Amino acid sequence: MTGIDADSRSGSAYREFFAGAGVRGLFALGVLGRVPMGMIVLLLVLVLQETTGGYTLAGQVSGALALGLGVLTPLRARLVDRRGARPVLLSSGISHALALALLWPLAAAGAPVLLLVFTGLVTGATMPPTGVVLRSAWSRLLPDERRRRAAFAAESLAVQSTLLAGPLLVSALTLTVGPGAGLLCCSGLALISALALAFSRRLTQVMRPVPDQERAHWAGALRVRAVRLSLPGGFALFAAITALEIAAAGQAVEHGAAWAAGWLIAGFAVGGIGGGLVWGWRDWPGRLSWQLAAMHAFFAVLMVVLALELPLLAVAALMFVAGVMAPPAMTAQFSVLDAVVPRAVLTESFGWLSSARQAGSAVAAAVTGVAIDALGPRGGWLVALAAAVVATVASIALRGTESPAREGARG
Repeated sequence: MTGIDADSRSGSAYREFFAGAGVRGLFALGVLGRVPMGMIVLLLVLVLQETTGGYTLAGQVSGALALGLGVLTPLRARLVDRRGARPVLLSSGISHALALALLWPLAAAGAPVLLLVFTGLVTGATMPPTGVVLRSAWSRLLPDERRRRAAFAAESLAVQSTLLAGPLLVSALTLTVGPGAGLLCCSGLALISALALAFSRRLTQVMRPVPDQERAHWAGALRVRAVRLSLPGGFALFAAITALEIAAAGQAVEHGAAWAAGWLIAGFAVGGIGGGLVWGWRDWPGRLSWQLAAMHAFFAVLMVVLALELPLLAVAALMFVAGVMAPPAMTAQFSVLDAVVPRAVLTESFGWLSSARQAGSAVAAAVTGVAIDALGPRGGWLVALAAAVVATVASIALRGTESPAREGARG
């Protein structure tokens, strides 16, 4: 049940991917579902700063949201494998929208800190697993590796695009209706997108529950060696990216040009869009694990150069180059799992990788701040370097996991 002619090889991999029956509509729904994710944290900061006059509570609630998201993502992904996508998207979409909508009136009413933090935790814990559901759907829907790679690359580009579009929408809402009403609009958009995806006939056809006889051990995806080995790499890659962004901001401040921090990070994002497009456009020679290790190693080399604390123009150029490496590395991590993980636990495996990435970002944010206070911007670049080295070693360890055939991989 692919709906795609596997013999069509003309044109780019993206063209072949989007030519599939129902693919464009499903991808558009995935993009729509990600837009609120690019808005929530910034809106939370604006709402809580407006109601409390400070940023401490905003940081606490945002941290609780990230914790809830990271801890429960693999469990919700396991439910998708076992119960299908629709019930999980419906329950999480409604719960998430309600929790998100409560944050503004609670903050405006001067609710206790613990209640606001708990609501933030629930908001993150119930966030619809749009990304892992879509990646698992592409793996089931697409018949060959070329198109699946294009699909995973397109998913990374969707994430990059919504990270750029989200703040722009927040700015527009803040200027027109205010951050509180903007948070309610974000809640409504999250609900609409979750319901639209849940009732997508194409998604329901593809993401059926895994039959009882195909279900794995209680440990689920963690029984698969490739999944266990992928977690340090996912953790380290996102730790490196987070440290890089914080170090770039520190470098701008160090040069007396705090205004340039946003431009440096935007350059990284623009480079990422270009890198993601090129990566998914064609097939690349060699094993995925070695490609991944090479990208991580190149990233590490860039951090060594950036640790020299170069002029901001040079930093901007290197940030762009580093950005080119990021989406291909993210895509390759998912592609390695797609190649070997049984269908019965595939969505869950993507959930574990996403959770490891969230953890890497959280740890790096805390460690990088300490490192910059101690050593200046160089400390941030060194944290990114250490994380990139760990990611490289972890990728090399994956080299023995690419040959086994997936059990029940296509249905």
